Amino acid sequence: MSEQFSEARDRLFAQMDAKVRDVVEKRFGVKLNSAHLTEKGQAAWDVYQNSTVKALKALDSGARIDDPASYAATIARNSCRDYWRIHNPGWADLKGRLSRFFRKQPSFRLWSSDEVLGWICGPSGWEEKPLAAGSRINALIAQPRCISTSALPKTEVMEQQDAAAWDALLRGFFEYLGGPVRLDDMVSIAGVLFGVRGAREMAFDELAPGDEEDGRAWEPAARQAPPEIGIAIREQLRMLWENLKGMPKRWVLPFILNPPVMKGAQGHKPRRRSADENEEPDSADRGEIEVFTANGIATMGEMEAILGFEDRHYALLWRELDVPGRGGPRLEAISDSHLRFAVIWKLLPIEDHVIAKAMGLESAQKVINLRLVARNHLAKVLLDTR
Repeated sequence: MSEQFSEARDRLFAQMDAKVRDVVEKRFGVKLNSAHLTEKGQAAWDVYQNSTVKALKALDSGARIDDPASYAATIARNSCRDYWRIHNPGWADLKGRLSRFFRKQPSFRLWSSDEVLGWICGPSGWEEKPLAAGSRINALIAQPRCISTSALPKTEVMEQQDAAAWDALLRGFFEYLGGPVRLDDMVSIAGVLFGVRGAREMAFDELAPGDEEDGRAWEPAARQAPPEIGIAIREQLRMLWENLKGMPKRWVLPFILNPPVMKGAQGHKPRRRSADENEEPDSADRGEIEVFTANGIATMGEMEAILGFEDRHYALLWRELDVPGRGGPRLEAISDSHLRFAVIWKLLPIEDHVIAKAMGLESAQKVINLRLVARNHLAKVLLDTR
């Protein structure tokens, strides 16, 4: 029975994985099986891996998945959106500007609906009108200057637009559209007009034939840290990542696979250091490592390259971590090394005695010592720059 259950999970995962791959390839316009990936192709691989991790988490949690393809498509589209938000901050800035405009100007409105994900925008009194046709939205994204000439801005610099200029421009857009639209769609339309990077990519609804089967995109999180704080944090993270890449591999593996809590003397994260300990292990927490990928400083592909796992490493980790027993697929069901790493990434942190076996070390204590060396090195880098 357990073997049948495992095979059923493998089939379900394979179905979701195929849909994730299909959606990501469409969004990025690449083929993930290419031998030599371009920069865009590598970005697509990273988004694909992140999406796969989320799909595995959903399977691991026991979530009810009535439509695996639709569920996986939504995960993939949301992962694409997250990637473009991180790498194209101008789109988020424009969304903030338009959101404030629609909320403050009495001649325009911003509202929500149970049938539509995210905010809807339009002139006041349009709340009961049906949404603009997808074909009109797509046409305007493709050529935003097709509206009335009198509505077009006098400057191509978005920051120089005053309230009157925005009013004229938006009225021109809505006159062409003939109905309200999702705020994200309007941001993409205006973004293409003003040359905002990522504006076309952030337009998710029915941009390509067959996309309707992918389901609707999720609304990105609205609250963001002030730009100056985000810039400072990312600069520190970029500096730490560059130093991490330059460290000896024997330091890097313990640090990435079981990251420490970098909080000085007060920081403490209990660890299970051997399989014989009686206490329960901490719940999975990737510590400071995930902050690099979450902020666009490093990708999962770069993490994978630094670790340099081979088939023997994956075989050992699958056995020691009991991946199928923890809700993951069998090793034989995943031939792609990128996908294998995505599965292991989901299971971080890894206990030190397992890391020792993977590194060919005699004891977990040697892993602990090497991690301490890496931690002290990075702490010194931070102290010196401060």
